[in-house]
Amino acid sequence: MTSKNQRLEFFGSALSALCELMRSNGISRETTKKQFNLAMTRGYALQSIRDVDLVTNMADLCRRWHFETSYLDKLGNPRALTWNGKTGTLLSLARKVHGNKKARGVIENLISRKHIRRVRSGGWLPNAQVVAPSGLDAAQGHRASAMFERLFRTISYNSERRYRGEVLLEVMAQVPRLPVREIRAFKKFAKAQGLIFAMSVDDWLESRNIPRTKLGRIPTRQAGVIAFAFEQPPLG
Repeated sequence: MTSKNQRLEFFGSALSALCELMRSNGISRETTKKQFNLAMTRGYALQSIRDVDLVTNMADLCRRWHFETSYLDKLGNPRALTWNGKTGTLLSLARKVHGNKKARGVIENLISRKHIRRVRSGGWLPNAQVVAPSGLDAAQGHRASAMFERLFRTISYNSERRYRGEVLLEVMAQVPRLPVREIRAFKKFAKAQGLIFAMSVDDWLESRNIPRTKLGRIPTRQAGVIAFAFEQPPLG
């Protein structure tokens, strides 16, 4: 099993990587220290309010809109749903996916970020099956923090098992010298293959995701995959 000192060394390396990222983006040492202190205060607070799921919640609703048979038309496409700011079938779908408490907020975010559009019939349709973040705003910051946290937890979990037995997916494919002329093709290829992979996993997960009405009666956990491509300039 991984020792406490090994775990501390791992998380120390992770913090060093974050410091390097902040430095390379022109963030000063003093600002970095301040942000880490704030993060430590929030992270160790007894009651911390974290809206890490804003982007994920919008994506979940749009995905289910393409998945739930009762919200599809005869051709299998998302059906235009009604919503007048108070009631409608879009609210019904949002409640089904996120419950009464979050439903209206998710719809309002989808509209304000233009991820859904109003059509001539007066109903609403999603612009795409995949919801993309809108730059480095607060929602993307929370989303990134959740991705970092889950990556670190996955690596720690796998290390505890010495990468044997029931480990979580954790892979990386890279080359040190990809010609710059191939970067554009790489981006297209990685995006296409990544979407196919993510949507296949999502279909599998959704087919096993229990209804909110069964919460509390069946033990559950959040589960999923995160994937991203990268390019970086030569290190030296």
